[in-house]
Amino acid sequence: MAKRDGHASREMVTQVREEVKQREKAIMQRLMAEERELFLEEHPEDKGNGYYERDLLTTCGLIEDLRVPRTRSSEFYPALLPGKRRAAVDLGDLVLVMFSCGVNTRKIQQVIETVYGAFYSHASLAKLARVAEEEIEAWRMRPLKEAYFSVVIDACFLSLRRGSYKKEPVYIALGTDHEGRREILGFWVMGSEGESAHAWREIFSELKERGVERIDIVVSDDLAGIEEATRAVFPGADHQLCCVHAMRNSQRKVRRKDWEEVSQDLKAIYRARSQKEAELSLSSFAERWKKRYPSLVRYWRENFPHLVAFMKYPEEVRPYIYTTNQLERINKEVKRRTKTIEVFSSEESLISVLYLILKNENERLGQRRLRGFAKSRLEEEG
Repeated sequence: MAKRDGHASREMVTQVREEVKQREKAIMQRLMAEERELFLEEHPEDKGNGYYERDLLTTCGLIEDLRVPRTRSSEFYPALLPGKRRAAVDLGDLVLVMFSCGVNTRKIQQVIETVYGAFYSHASLAKLARVAEEEIEAWRMRPLKEAYFSVVIDACFLSLRRGSYKKEPVYIALGTDHEGRREILGFWVMGSEGESAHAWREIFSELKERGVERIDIVVSDDLAGIEEATRAVFPGADHQLCCVHAMRNSQRKVRRKDWEEVSQDLKAIYRARSQKEAELSLSSFAERWKKRYPSLVRYWRENFPHLVAFMKYPEEVRPYIYTTNQLERINKEVKRRTKTIEVFSSEESLISVLYLILKNENERLGQRRLRGFAKSRLEEEG
């Protein structure tokens, strides 16, 4: 009896899924037909030219013989369809994520067949993974713009197994052009190399090889060797130390009871309206605290040019270059999305997942421009 009930339940699920799939097919066909009508209204010189049939993989399963409207000019393509892909979901990304998480081929086949009602052979899955790897390399080495107003570099730490496992820095570079458009320029797993002038020089040299000829200002935490590397590859670029990181580091050197007063004096330095005003605030800070916190005063004096480098630029864009906060938001998203993967099994799997996250973040960033950027003004004053 129980077996019969279970069989009936499965038949019901199959029937419901089929009905939903047919409704989805009908709705898609109607929307695509209406979309063609709108296109023809805007392009009266063109004419409808019947339909062609194609299959489309959706979360409801494989929709077969979907009637796609076309025009004589062949310039119309329904926005509803996912480009030229066979799937409404990017199976390459899905397979890549599962491979990266250590899921074997048999289980991947089961997932795709269960969720999408389609069968993929071992060879097909291997091909999808290879294509995805080629896409990763192409994205990471894609040509860049010739000039960027700022490049922000920061790190997040993720656990990676290399024999034993440890947290390793992943460095991400975020570029902003002279029109206020942002772009993730790349990411690098530093490995045992860590933070060094050699590693930074390699990163900047890669950016140059990909087409970058000019950077106005590089923004970073107090990373060892980055100033030397910037000077070597982009000698015209200014170097700005993140003021927020500098404040955090300063707090560790100050007694709790003094921190509120010290922090107010430090904020007066990097919140000044000009470098001259900042110099006066630095002198006042040094005079007040040099006996109690000499190493802190020495740090701010020695690094002053790099803590206020942003002040030579228009006030409208200063909020984007005195700190690495823009990039820290992306780092937080990376950590949030990788939280369920406690330890990456290999550098390849880490790179695969980072690519998927950062490619999506890059598309999101490209949808808006930062306020306050005026190309002519930046180029005149930069």
